[in-house]
Amino acid sequence: MKRRQVVWLVGGLVLTIFIFVIAQQFIFSPASAEQLSRDEAEQHVSERFAGEIKGIRETASHYEFEVELKTGVYRVSVEKQRGHVEQLTREEAYEYEDEVESEPETEVDESQSEVVDEDEEITEEVEEPAEEEEPTILSYDEITSIALSEQEGNITELNLIDEDEFYFQLIIEDDEMVYEMVIDAYEGTVISLQSEAKTPDTVVSEEEAVEIVLSEIEGDVTYVELREIEGSLYYFMTVVMNEEEQAIAQVNAFSGEIHSVAWEEREEENDSEENEEEEE
Repeated sequence: MKRRQVVWLVGGLVLTIFIFVIAQQFIFSPASAEQLSRDEAEQHVSERFAGEIKGIRETASHYEFEVELKTGVYRVSVEKQRGHVEQLTREEAYEYEDEVESEPETEVDESQSEVVDEDEEITEEVEEPAEEEEPTILSYDEITSIALSEQEGNITELNLIDEDEFYFQLIIEDDEMVYEMVIDAYEGTVISLQSEAKTPDTVVSEEEAVEIVLSEIEGDVTYVELREIEGSLYYFMTVVMNEEEQAIAQVNAFSGEIHSVAWEEREEENDSEENEEEEE
């Protein structure tokens, strides 16, 4: 009887300790940490960017800040849970030049220089080596200055990428080209720079061009292709009227005018080739 009571007492004590440990894990678990407050996020952005906060917008998971820097107005997205800056996009670009003030040269008066006797012993204080500081990530202003010194244009996108190493990815545009630049986040060295020509924007869509042609020619459009000729864009399309006749129409992609129409006999071989091209 006494042995059974001892077993119940020991079992109750073990159960009480187990419940206490589980309760501590729930109470002090880091998962219960509150999200970053609006004031904390604003302070984080102010410390990170040397600019003026123009506005704040809050979503379910992010704070969206509008920050004015020397180089333009940027949209900064801060993740609430961890406080990470996940995206920085330039909304408006400013003309910006680095102003480097040169230090005034100091003239040395030779008459006032001290003459050191060769026999005198010169003692130098041996400085202890300073501790190496951990490298810091360059600011967005510094990265912007480096990028524009390498490639002129407007920075339309600037992101800090955290993969194996930190680096900045930028998109720079001018009137004719789009450039993608990658810069080391610590050293500021340009890792890569790639470019591609911009595709001119058309005023008339492909569907609108087809409607324009079919309003003048009755038939079925079986093939459409956008081509550039001497700096202008044209839609070339094949219109089949019947089993024996078809037309090749050329439409200006900017004005929507039918530039030319060529009539020709329809051949079965041509039809089969066009069908094969469409399938590919």
